[in-house]
Amino acid sequence: MKKLKPGKNNKEDRMNFIKYWASYIKNNSDEVWSRQQNILINSQIQNARYFKMSRKDYLDLKGEIR
Repeated sequence: MKKLKPGKNNKEDRMNFIKYWASYIKNNSDEVWSRQQNILINSQIQNARYFKMSRKDYLDLKGEIR
C-alpha cells in the first residue's frame, strides 16, 4: 500500500486522499474497510449526541444567517 502523499495545497491534498482511499478500497476486502468506516461513523454519531449545542448556537458559530 502506498503512503499518502502531502500536496502543495488543499486541492492537491484532497485529490491525493481520494486516490489513496480508492487504492485502499481496491486492495482490501469489504469487511476490512467497511468495519473501519463503521467505527468512524459510530464515533461521530456518539460525539454529536454528547455535544450539546442548540441549532442557533451552531449557526452562530459557523457565521450563517438564520
